[in-house]
Amino acid sequence: MNVFRNSTQNLICRALSCGFLALCVSFNTSAQSVLNAQAIQKVLTSSERPSEDIKRDAARKPEKILAFAGVKSADTVLDLFAGDGWYTELFSKAVGPAGKVYAQNDEVIWRFAQEGIKKRTLDNRLPNVTRLDNIAIAKINVPDNSVDIAFMALNYHDLFFTQMMQDGKLVKLRDNVVDHKAVLATIKRVLKDDGVVIIIDHFAHPGSGYEAANNQHRIDPDIVKFQFDEAGFKLLEEAFYLRNDKDTLDLSVFDPSIRGNTDRFIYKFGK
Repeated sequence: MNVFRNSTQNLICRALSCGFLALCVSFNTSAQSVLNAQAIQKVLTSSERPSEDIKRDAARKPEKILAFAGVKSADTVLDLFAGDGWYTELFSKAVGPAGKVYAQNDEVIWRFAQEGIKKRTLDNRLPNVTRLDNIAIAKINVPDNSVDIAFMALNYHDLFFTQMMQDGKLVKLRDNVVDHKAVLATIKRVLKDDGVVIIIDHFAHPGSGYEAANNQHRIDPDIVKFQFDEAGFKLLEEAFYLRNDKDTLDLSVFDPSIRGNTDRFIYKFGK
C-alpha cells in the first residue's frame, strides 16, 4: 500500500512539475514573441513620443519597418548611425524595460546629430538606451553575440561620405572612406547567431560607385549586397515598403522635390 501511495505521489509530482515547466515555457515564449501589429501601434501612439517624430511616419512607415525587423520585447538593438535617435526611440519603447538599445554615432554623424540625440535622452528620458557618442562602429564596446537586431537607416552610404559643400566651400569630413570590412566584422562579432541586420538606404544609379554617397547621399544597392556577402552574411529578405518609381535617382536626397520620398531599399541580413 505504501509503495502504491509513493508511486502515485511521484506521478502527481511529475505531472505538476511538467505542467509548471510547460507554463514557464509558455510564459517565456510569449515574452519573446515578435511584436504584433497592435503592440507596434501602441509604440507609435505613445503619449511620450515627440510630435515632430510622428510627422515623419507617413514617409518612413515605421509600423512596417518594426514588423520587418521582427523586434521583440527584451531584445537588444544596436542602432548604427542613429542620428538624433528617431528610430532609437521606437526601439526603446518596443523592447521595453527588459531590453536594451545602443545608439551609435561616429565623429561625422555626431557633428550633425548631437543636439538632437542629447535632447531626446535628456534626464534619462529613455532609460534603456546607451549612447555611443562620437565613436567609430569598429571601436564600439558592445559584448560579443549580444545583439538581436543591428539597424542602420538611410546611412550605409555615410561610410563613403567624405566631403560636402557648405557655404559655397568644399568641406572635408573624413580623410578616407570608412573601412567597411572592419564595420561589418564588428557587426558580425556583436550579433547573435540568430540575430539580423536591417539596412535601409536611398537607391543610387547602378554603377555609380561611392561618388553617389558624396554627391547625392545615395548608394548602389549592389554595393551593399556585395559587401555583406563578402563579409559572410546572407540576404534573408527584402522589403518594398519604401519604393518610389517616380524617383529618377538623379537628385540629392535633400532636394525639396524628393526629400522624404526617395526610392529606398530595405534588406535583412543574417549570419
